[in-house]
Amino acid sequence: MCNITMSKESKTYKNSPEKIYIRTFGCQMNDRDSEALAGLFLDKGYILTENLEEAEIILVNTCSVREHAENRALSFVGTLKKLKKEDKIIALIGCMAKNRGKELFEKFSYLDLVVSPSSFDKIPSYIERIKKEKIRIIDLEDREREEYFYKSSFRFNTSFAYVVISVGCSNFCSYCVVPFTRGILRPRNYCDIIEEVKRNVDLGIKKITLLGQNVNDYQCKVGDKKINFVDLLRMIDKIDGIEEINFLTSHPKNTTKDLLFLMASSEKIKKHLHLPFQSGSNKILKLMGRGYTKEEYLNLVEDYKKIVKGTLSTDVIVGFPYEQEKDFLETKDVLEKVRFRYAYIFKYSPRPHTKAFLWQDTVSEEEKKRRHMILLKLQKKISLCGEGF
Repeated sequence: MCNITMSKESKTYKNSPEKIYIRTFGCQMNDRDSEALAGLFLDKGYILTENLEEAEIILVNTCSVREHAENRALSFVGTLKKLKKEDKIIALIGCMAKNRGKELFEKFSYLDLVVSPSSFDKIPSYIERIKKEKIRIIDLEDREREEYFYKSSFRFNTSFAYVVISVGCSNFCSYCVVPFTRGILRPRNYCDIIEEVKRNVDLGIKKITLLGQNVNDYQCKVGDKKINFVDLLRMIDKIDGIEEINFLTSHPKNTTKDLLFLMASSEKIKKHLHLPFQSGSNKILKLMGRGYTKEEYLNLVEDYKKIVKGTLSTDVIVGFPYEQEKDFLETKDVLEKVRFRYAYIFKYSPRPHTKAFLWQDTVSEEEKKRRHMILLKLQKKISLCGEGF
């Protein structure tokens, strides 16, 4: 969906360089997207500002993974109405744009631009069109980004860098909106990834974090050459100048022993694995479409502890549809058995465009809060006492 709407009033804009403000909500992938966007604008002569009121262009990069993240972004967007002037352009971009873009484009008339993640590389050209043609634009198309999106040398932080290895996800967990907001899995060419890592080294950056919704799913074919995630890690491990390699996120269903052995043998790959288990109930895991059982997850954890001897973190959802007390206690049991270094624990919130959105939300908000608090207290005790693995 790409629509262009004429505005009711003519607008007058200053000549560049103009000041641009970027506000980011959500995950590390969003942080990297905002950084790449900032680089595109800086390369075109714009000035990046942290002062919202002095900015001529305001970009709000949003998240839709949970209702709370959407509400925070919407609250911020609501405050922008009073700042709207004839020389300001306000854009809502990112996952919430894809998830609710048409609705928000119609609701907030002061939004000049609404763009889904797939079209981030087009945002600078859309801004130029808005300035010249006095129009509003909405682009919710699902397409592959152009590689130049990642080429800028600008970094928000020069002590470490995020490097995207793939965009989107094809796992279609029943609660997750990512396959809709970011599309199916699209791996970047491994040559482009290696080139970006080397550019970071040239900038003096020694620590990198590889990003993907599920890094284990990474597969790249160039000619007859097939590269998987472990192959890619080995290549990056050999790059001179890199001292520390992290990656996010691994899916338990295809975290292999090959990966664990590489983590154990490498002096650069950080001995830490973020391994979301989401629920300890096999019934709930099946409803979620996670592709593994509690027993398989715990066996993987044991392999990790024996081979890598590193630390672990995880994600947990409480209050998923049809989760009963016995299912919740199975989840609590995993936290008690594994002793994670830290855990991100969330209350389930239905997400449009997901399979679970069509199901009855059987757990009351009060009960979700109770279960959430029990796990938070348990994990806090594990973390504070230094018991986390």
